Amino acid sequence: MYPDPIVSVGEPAIDVECEVLRANLRHGRDDATTQPVASAATLELVGILPPEAVMGAPIILDAELAGIRHRRFTGRISDISIAWEGEQALATIIAVSDLAITGRRVIGDTPWPAELDGQRVNRVLTLAGFPPDPIRTDPGSLTVLARDVDRQPAIAVAHDAADDGDGIVWQARDGAILYADVQHRRGAAVAAEFMACDIGAGAGWTISLEGVVNDATVRYGAAEPQAEARATTGAAELYAASLSTRIASLADAQKRADAMVARQAEPAWIFGGLELELAAPWWGLAESAAILELDMHSLVSVTGLPAGSPATSALLWVEGWAERVEPGSWGLSLFTSDYCRTASYARWDDLDAGITWDSIDPARTWGGASCIPPQPARGRWNDVPASQRWDTTDPAITWDAWA
Repeated sequence: MYPDPIVSVGEPAIDVECEVLRANLRHGRDDATTQPVASAATLELVGILPPEAVMGAPIILDAELAGIRHRRFTGRISDISIAWEGEQALATIIAVSDLAITGRRVIGDTPWPAELDGQRVNRVLTLAGFPPDPIRTDPGSLTVLARDVDRQPAIAVAHDAADDGDGIVWQARDGAILYADVQHRRGAAVAAEFMACDIGAGAGWTISLEGVVNDATVRYGAAEPQAEARATTGAAELYAASLSTRIASLADAQKRADAMVARQAEPAWIFGGLELELAAPWWGLAESAAILELDMHSLVSVTGLPAGSPATSALLWVEGWAERVEPGSWGLSLFTSDYCRTASYARWDDLDAGITWDSIDPARTWGGASCIPPQPARGRWNDVPASQRWDTTDPAITWDAWA
């Protein structure tokens, strides 16, 4: 079902009477190994802009569906151009999120103590004028060294702490700048489920050695040269990587190295090309609303993939998206990462109660279980290729016997 695009400008926000002719948005990141950049929007509007639409003014784009608004973009106006076709005014507005402003806010005039990576990031964001929501931001898990920043751009200092702690400085759809530490994605529930026919013909799988690390060295401490912690799988062919950090202790540096190897020791099939069209006839209100409520870190599943795929289902993290709004169309291209590449390391308490010992690879030990994804919902046909034909299915199999 196609939502209505609603643009609001100013503080307090007022709805703009202009008609949204076209909009292009970008949110989050398209590469799970990098920090997200600021969200951006280009809006083409038909009509006279209100006086509130000035440089630096807050601007919002909502998708209104069945009377409920779903936030799609929150930022500030950075560029305006106006043209006319006959007597019709056409305005183009370019806007960026507040994450861009943190690159121009200089902070740091007193030394800071040793603290957790998340505490460091949240301190930086507060000093930059964007205090995070304490409910949604994370405290971090690794201690970083005391630091005398001596006036630097806020986002650079925040990224230093995030890279040390294996976390992410990100911005939610409502504009809040937050920190996601290495355990942020623990215990996430599937927010949306898609079948192969929902996601467009361009979806597919790729695999490469990019990002593979089975021998990780993490440098830590204040001494020069820095001490080192190392983690390795002991594989015959090593793919080594090293990282210099501001981590304070050997124990935390070892956790950082262990996490690198746990997530990246083996090449992983990456599923991409999730093209979603909200105006498509198969989406109901609930499905469209679920898509519009996705954000970075949301977990989605894709099932019923054709025979010949590396797997017939995929469990994916949303990292970001590109979005386009046009007359009669509203589409998203989701950027995703494989569940095991960015999930938190496995803990007993996090495992699906439906997982039994004999359902796990018999060659795998608990110490080698770098990732155990949630089991797919039982009772669904999500382990069957989309190309499976009814007339080739064993006639002795009944509906209620298929799991």
